Amino acid sequence: MKKVIALSIVFSSIFSAPALATDLTNKDSKKYEVKVADVGTLNTSIESNTTSLSICRTSCTVTVVGVGSLKITGKEKVIVIKNGALSLEK
Repeated sequence: MKKVIALSIVFSSIFSAPALATDLTNKDSKKYEVKVADVGTLNTSIESNTTSLSICRTSCTVTVVGVGSLKITGKEKVIVIKNGALSLEK
């Protein structure tokens, strides 16, 4: 019985763990063009005062045109655009 409980705990912790992904939040009042480079490059945009969820699930480079680029390793939770600059929230 103890083995069943222990295995249940292990499996529930493995399969219930959320996937790590990085979000992009734009706190500025203007729209930005965004490029996400992984195996290929995704060209997209982010509107003012919005968040794009899960723009990068593993390692990638996020470029916000006119602002800058960040290399993402998969540990970062949120990239923030604020006052025309990029920053990371972990």
